[in-house]
Amino acid sequence: MLELRFRIEGFNKAAFEKALSSAIARGLNEGGDKVRTQVQRTMKTDTNVTKYASIVSRMKDSGRGWARAAPGRLAYQIVASGKGIPIKEFPVRDTGKGIDAKTWGVDHLFKRSFGIKGKGVAGFRARLGAKRLPVRGFYGPSLPKELTEKVVLATFYRSAEAYVPPAVLKHLLKSLS
Repeated sequence: MLELRFRIEGFNKAAFEKALSSAIARGLNEGGDKVRTQVQRTMKTDTNVTKYASIVSRMKDSGRGWARAAPGRLAYQIVASGKGIPIKEFPVRDTGKGIDAKTWGVDHLFKRSFGIKGKGVAGFRARLGAKRLPVRGFYGPSLPKELTEKVVLATFYRSAEAYVPPAVLKHLLKSLS
């Protein structure tokens, strides 16, 4: 058996561990930001939302929309919040027979739906039954559900493999030099 040992004198182990975990956290944050961007872009094209800001505003965490890594917590989270996205944020029109919205890239004609005159897209409602009342607002895809779809997961894993290891390695090498 061959064994190679290093003995470093005057070495502060606690300071080295802190520098190492800080470097890993910086690398996770840099790579995680790039992965999050790719996931959000995929969710925009997958759900067919008209504005990218509709996706970004529903990403959740400590005020920024995502949970960043720190030296004591080496994890980067991408979390979506809320219920369905309001139907007014999709390509939508009132056909007279109902509301026609292009969610998930496919035209859907929603039964028992109508538009309130003078309110435009914000006035789209749907009846809950055959009677006139009650009515409810109109919503499309839910981002927490969309975050677990195959297309989004594939983008996440592909982007994570491409962006996170080089970013972590870059920051580790930077902290050791």
